[in-house]
Amino acid sequence: MAEQPRDLALCTLVDQLNELVTLAGSPSLSDLRKFSRNSSRELAESTTHDILAGKRKRAPEWPWVFSFVTACRTAAEQTGLDIQPLNDVKAWHDLWRAARDNHPTRPTPPLTDEQEEKKRKKEEDKEETPPSPSPSREYLLRVFGRSGIRVLFASNPRNAQDCMRLAVIALLRDWPEDARPWLSRAEEAGHPQATELLNRPHHRQLAAQLAYQYGQDFQRQRPGHLSMAMFFYRLAGDSGHVEAAYQLGCAHRSRGEPWVAAGWFRRAALDGHPAAIAEFTGASDELTGSGEQPAEDSPPMPSGPPTP
Repeated sequence: MAEQPRDLALCTLVDQLNELVTLAGSPSLSDLRKFSRNSSRELAESTTHDILAGKRKRAPEWPWVFSFVTACRTAAEQTGLDIQPLNDVKAWHDLWRAARDNHPTRPTPPLTDEQEEKKRKKEEDKEETPPSPSPSREYLLRVFGRSGIRVLFASNPRNAQDCMRLAVIALLRDWPEDARPWLSRAEEAGHPQATELLNRPHHRQLAAQLAYQYGQDFQRQRPGHLSMAMFFYRLAGDSGHVEAAYQLGCAHRSRGEPWVAAGWFRRAALDGHPAAIAEFTGASDELTGSGEQPAEDSPPMPSGPPTP
């Protein structure tokens, strides 16, 4: 039991380092090394890999941690991502000190020139093949949108469900050719509906149903991710999915946005959604009765919803 506090402090540091990488857009090890060349410590790929994988029994040196945080900040700035609140150098130093104080450094003899050369060659042998140029931020925004970029950077390219989510985003944003590589990966990983969308990339009904399901997943399984659920509901609702439009109306109402909610209830009501008809009628009476005026970009309010 005496070892637990030391392990906990080190694990906390490693977990936060990995979280920072994710928030920064999951840059490759070679990119982190490139971004660190003007910092206090260049980040060798093998060393960075071992630290992030938790293979090191001791905390890294502070210059390495500082260089890593700086490199992640650079990576985030290139894609317009926000890495707050994991961007506080003092907080990182406190985390590092907690892990380091519980793992005091043992003095080690300096390496000989021959050992240094062997170490350098070993690290070079482990270097990955230079990656192809990363997509530009403009391209990513065009295909996925801001919320979609968050999904992209949190995805595992070997996971069928993650690949399918990205394909659905691209399809419903009218970029079928950009969806195809993700559909191919999802098919290879065994997703049952990837083949159908590969053969019928304009099958918006299926893509919209999948987007609605993803919205449900975020809303039920990931508390605090309502905005991401709304992102998928909006993709589905804009493609004619009635239940997604209703759920989006409920979400906007819960956020205190009655006119936007009324617009989505109206869409669902026009397609005969019973609950949406009732919600839209109540919202119309409440808003018109209170004398509120719609925003300029709010959808027009009809005189009454259709009967189912």
